[in-house]
Amino acid sequence: MTARRDPIVEEVRKHRAAIAGEHGNRLGAILKAFQREEADWPAGTVSRPPKVLATHISKTKSHGIRRPNKRLHRTTARQER
Repeated sequence: MTARRDPIVEEVRKHRAAIAGEHGNRLGAILKAFQREEADWPAGTVSRPPKVLATHISKTKSHGIRRPNKRLHRTTARQER
């Protein structure tokens, strides 16, 4: 079975290798370069508010809350053996 070559993946890898080569394959230098580029970006960066997760669960109904199977818990009769 031959692996298919994806042209988009190939292009991304080519650019990644070029950027790494420009900065001597040092991760810290690459990160600083990206941070400088981001600071100079005219549109700035987008910060979105965090998503609000549903935290309220009705106390009268058990919506998907599973309780332990009581038959699996040891009874006092079994503990005495």
